[in-house]
Amino acid sequence: MATYNFKNEAEVYIDAGLGKIRLDVTKDLSFSQTFTDNTYEQKTLHAQHKLHDASNITKANPANFSFTIPAITETELDTVFNLLVNFQSGTYNLSSFTLFIKLPNDVYKLENCVITNGTFIIEKLQNLKLTVTGQASRLTRGNTSFDSFTGGSRTPHYMKELSVFFGSTQLTEGVHNVSVELQNNIEWTPYETVNKALNIGTTHNVNTTMYPSNFTLKKRVLSGSVAQYVLSTFNSDVQNWKKNVSVLITAGNGLSGSSFRGFKFNLSTCSFTNRNTVGDTFSQSYDWIMNQNPTNLGSLITYN
Repeated sequence: MATYNFKNEAEVYIDAGLGKIRLDVTKDLSFSQTFTDNTYEQKTLHAQHKLHDASNITKANPANFSFTIPAITETELDTVFNLLVNFQSGTYNLSSFTLFIKLPNDVYKLENCVITNGTFIIEKLQNLKLTVTGQASRLTRGNTSFDSFTGGSRTPHYMKELSVFFGSTQLTEGVHNVSVELQNNIEWTPYETVNKALNIGTTHNVNTTMYPSNFTLKKRVLSGSVAQYVLSTFNSDVQNWKKNVSVLITAGNGLSGSSFRGFKFNLSTCSFTNRNTVGDTFSQSYDWIMNQNPTNLGSLITYN
């Protein structure tokens, strides 16, 4: 009898050079890779019946993946957080890593992965989460003897305290939605060299497929939004905008000594636009973007 693979049975592991670490993927797991079919016309003067194009498949597009993991007090999230935020040592590029998705009957492997987007999920009465999306050079299937790792205990970071400052102004009441997103815009180096083209020859099959070889970080965008009810005690910023303003957002379990436990975004140079939102209750939405260029973004975005 045939057996099926179900997503709720999937185990996700990451290897960033220090061995495999199991991630607690809670939802939204997806991964795939497509191939490029450059068709060409077959109809000629002597073959008028050839109305269907022929296929020429030699290249693969970058693979895509995404998943959501909870923020926990153990170190497993640190690996993902560092790959999203920090530069590779000695460069202004991002580090690559390998992902494994283990199922009862199969193991999928994503090679040369890079995180292109990270969304910090901050919801009242919920534990903090991080949703990541990214790309990889190659997706393969096999290796059913893959070893499992339990990953140890897990202690989630609940969102007990939330504080938002725009400049010296604290949004103390009525904040009902906060989002922060980091975009890493990358460009893949095509896997197209003279040697590779010659190696393909005239026989094309899946083993001669050309995969993207490497990537370069071209641009970064750190932005977010804060939604707050319009109150009689706080309404001065409605339909307003400001530049060169600092943004300080802390969300998590609160202080532990001098450090804040959870996500902290301490940005000195940002701009925001504020717009009115009409619903059952009137709100104002601060849409902000960071304008500074730190050499170490990990000093401004921290997870403790």
